[in-house]
Amino acid sequence: MPDGLTTFNSFYLPWRDVPGSLPEDIDIFAVGDVHGQAKLLEQVLGEIRNTPREAHKRHLVFLGDLIDRGPESIRAVDLAMRAGQLADVGDLHVLPGNHDLVLMLALEDPKYLDFWGMLGGDRVMAELGLSAETHSWEEIAAKLKDNLHPEYLRAMVSGATHLYLGDLLFVHAGIHPFQNRAAFLGLSRRFIKMEDHWANIRHTFLTHRGGWDVTDPDPKRREQQPTVVVHGHTPAVRQDLVAAGDLDICDGVDDYRTVALDIGAAYRPQLGFAHFRTRAGQAEVQIRAVSKPVV
Repeated sequence: MPDGLTTFNSFYLPWRDVPGSLPEDIDIFAVGDVHGQAKLLEQVLGEIRNTPREAHKRHLVFLGDLIDRGPESIRAVDLAMRAGQLADVGDLHVLPGNHDLVLMLALEDPKYLDFWGMLGGDRVMAELGLSAETHSWEEIAAKLKDNLHPEYLRAMVSGATHLYLGDLLFVHAGIHPFQNRAAFLGLSRRFIKMEDHWANIRHTFLTHRGGWDVTDPDPKRREQQPTVVVHGHTPAVRQDLVAAGDLDICDGVDDYRTVALDIGAAYRPQLGFAHFRTRAGQAEVQIRAVSKPVV
């Protein structure tokens, strides 16, 4: 193999039904937490591009946390913001994660710089030859703004924080099963240190088995529980991927009405994504991943 080229492993779970429905004539791809794994993201975008079209329209959703901890956050952001072209999709949605939001706070107020650095922002600064010990906040903020894609900065500050496509809800961490959903999803992105927040929630969301439609005024929806939450934030896979079956834990559709796509890119070179489609009137999902082989 020529120098500089990397081979990747690709993993696929079988297609499975999901409750509810998708918009008509649409393919949806969702990518979990990237955390600076630019090479893996490039591979994922290529696999999406090469996936045979199931519908006329294609959407691509990033679930947040493009940055921090991994080796190439600046390049990962650039790839994500150019993903419409690179993956041949018409509609691109880049949602914020908690790491992205803390970066935004650090760019506007120096008191957040150390907090962001501890979350993994130190790796991003190091990519640019910066550190909080040797550079002023003004220098760091200016260089980050110069090197991060401007549309990424705009999206993290004022873009959408979640997305509905049919009965799928895409959000970084999850929703609260016992709070008003609209109010919860409307929480300010500045409340980032709150546990009960769409960018931070873990246990209450992850352990809930009652579905997300129990208060819906439509009795049919209360019975069928069609809403599925597609999320990242909490790593579902906590070891090196060696077989497709390692992704089974990402499939929470039956028990939790969730699909979890964070597979630990913050700690190891592997990245999860999913493809949603409608086939013969039935919505389906296939959970997929790529990884760099363990040497």
